[in-house]
Amino acid sequence: MRILLTNDDGYRAESIKGLFKVLTARGYDVVMIAPELNSSGAAQSISVYAPISITQVAKKMYFVSGTPADSIRLGLQVVYAKLKSYPDLVISGVNMGENIGEDVLYSGTLGAAREGTLHGIPSLAFSTPGPQYKNMSAAARIVVDLVTRLDNNRQILATPFIWNVNIPNKPYNLITGYEATELGTRKMHEPLEKQITPRGHTIYWQGVSGGPQRGAPLGTDIDVFLKQEKVSITPLEVLPTDYNQLPIITALTI
Repeated sequence: MRILLTNDDGYRAESIKGLFKVLTARGYDVVMIAPELNSSGAAQSISVYAPISITQVAKKMYFVSGTPADSIRLGLQVVYAKLKSYPDLVISGVNMGENIGEDVLYSGTLGAAREGTLHGIPSLAFSTPGPQYKNMSAAARIVVDLVTRLDNNRQILATPFIWNVNIPNKPYNLITGYEATELGTRKMHEPLEKQITPRGHTIYWQGVSGGPQRGAPLGTDIDVFLKQEKVSITPLEVLPTDYNQLPIITALTI
C-alpha cells in the first residue's frame, strides 16, 4: 500500500517522523510531504499570493513552504506526478491536540485530509490530546492497526472518504476499542485577548478554544473524547450542502 503522510505541525514534528518509521517498518510504501512550518489552524487554505516550493530532506521525506493542503497538492503533482502512481491512502497526523466538534472546520490536519479526498484518495486524520505526546507509541499502534484493517479490506478504498480519528492519550493497553461517532459541539471559544504593543498598536490574540461540553450526547466524538477510553472515528462529508435548506430556498425564490 502506498501512503502519503502529512500533518499540520510541520515536518520536524516528532510525531510524523515517528509514524513514518513505524509505517515504513511495517512494509508500507510511505512518502512524507509536510509543511515546513507549524500550520495549526490553516484548515484547507492554500497559498494564493505567494509561490511555494518543495524540498527533499531525506529519502522519501519532503517539506513544502506552504499549508497542509499545499503539501498534498504539490506533493501529488511533483512527487507522485501521474494519477496511476497516486497513493492509496493519505494519513494526516498524528496531531498534537484533539480535533473534535467544530475543530474540524479550522484544523490543518483535517484540511490536508480533505484535500486528499478531493483528489480521489481515501484519507485519515489522526489527533490525540495535548499538551504533550506522552503515549505516541500507543497512537502509532492505533494508526497501524487501522491501516492494516483497511489494507485487508481494500474494497473500502474504492470510494474516497475522510475519517476524523481521535486517539486517547493513554497507554495502548488502556485503550478499549473503537467507536463510530458523529460530530458534537464545543463551548464557544474565549474572547480574543487585547494587547498594546510597545509601539502603541492594538493587537489581538485568539482566545482559548471552548472546552468540550460536559454531558455531550452519546454517540458524539465529544462524549467519547471526554471518557478517554476508546478511539473515536467520525466520517465526514467533503462537500457540506445543507439539503434541508434547498426546499426553503426554492419556496422563497419562486
